[in-house]
Amino acid sequence: MFANRKRLLVYALLFLLLLINYLDRIAMSIAGKPLAAELHLGPVALGYLYSSSLWIYILCLLPAGALTDRFGTRRVIGVAIGLWSVCQILGGCAFGLVSLVAARIGLGVFESPTNAAGNRAIREWAPRNERGSATSAFIMGSYAGPALGAPVVAWLVTRYGWRISFIVTGVLGLAWLTLWLARFRLPEEARWLGAAEREQILARRDMQADRHAARPAGLRGLLASPTMWALALTQGCMTYTQYLFLTWFPTYLQTARGLTILSSGFYTAIPYAVTVVGCLLISMAADRLFDMQALYAGKRRYAVALFLLLSADVLVAPSLRSTPLVIVLFSLSMLASACAMAWNFALTNDLLRSADDAGVAFAALTLGGNLFGIVAPIVTGYVVRATGHFDAAFAIAGVLAIVGAFTVLVFASRPLGGPPVHDRDAAGTSSSSGPSGALHMAQGDL
Repeated sequence: MFANRKRLLVYALLFLLLLINYLDRIAMSIAGKPLAAELHLGPVALGYLYSSSLWIYILCLLPAGALTDRFGTRRVIGVAIGLWSVCQILGGCAFGLVSLVAARIGLGVFESPTNAAGNRAIREWAPRNERGSATSAFIMGSYAGPALGAPVVAWLVTRYGWRISFIVTGVLGLAWLTLWLARFRLPEEARWLGAAEREQILARRDMQADRHAARPAGLRGLLASPTMWALALTQGCMTYTQYLFLTWFPTYLQTARGLTILSSGFYTAIPYAVTVVGCLLISMAADRLFDMQALYAGKRRYAVALFLLLSADVLVAPSLRSTPLVIVLFSLSMLASACAMAWNFALTNDLLRSADDAGVAFAALTLGGNLFGIVAPIVTGYVVRATGHFDAAFAIAGVLAIVGAFTVLVFASRPLGGPPVHDRDAAGTSSSSGPSGALHMAQGDL
């Protein structure tokens, strides 16, 4: 069976890419309390430190997407992970707050191509009807990193100190780089790929791509699309929750729930582990609910909206007294939010008409998400200082999830980019079937 599905190797590499990316990030969160004690930081200052890797990151997203479209997935990801791993190691060697912030900013700069390049790789390798599962495998790396890393990093911090945890996670990135350079190629160039599977990928990764290819819209064309703005806003609503969990959840468990650093690491891992397994299973099942025409018309947005509404249970979870019950509700919220995020990326791929726009489109999507993500740890710091607890901080995330569900359902139905080339050249003609008919159906939907 695996002989005809060797593309799973690419999905596995992309999964590990985001796993390492978020392992580097969770190291800061787990180390937050002892690091704050060493550097004499309060909640607000710690919130700014948590967000420091995003300050320049968001400015680099669009250029990183353009570089991905120009130089290709293999080169851009290879350079990016090599340099961000060095920055992670330098963070462990920092001699004060300024040098630590500088290392975190460098980490963010070189992490910026990850989502754009990873999703472009999925477009290059995954048949259209498999994109939901492939994207989920990729996105789940961002949850597997904390799931596996939280207890390990907590043990490293407890046993050896926070600096060693930074160095160890940085070295793992360099080890992954050797696998990437050795194995990743385009399907057309991968010698380890069988001829039958190669033909299947090339035929099905874009529905009738050869005859219905659209001209690239470019950054200006994408930003002129209401759909692009709706997808980016939706991404922001779920990314806020992701960064709230990623940065403050261990600290919340240590302060509001009275857990030790080691215990908080294991409790932090539970929602992430549930999310990894649950989202992959849900996505594999949900991929079968939509046919090719439905995907082309953007019907995946219904699932995105449903997942976002389910994630809004974060509104009530902090008010519960039982820590195990809180962990259960947070696990459900994180699972639903992760499914929404994976399918929002897949929805963008469905609606995108030209592969040449993929890098910039996913960079714009990630930019929209991280504009919310950068403020999540800062806002949380101010809220905790003002109220003395985390209830309002989690309530903000729940309200944003509801806003995101409405946005994607109502405003993310039209295609990204222009109509197919043959439609432009044949002004006034239309078709009631095939991709062109699906395009008209998408424009009239809702």
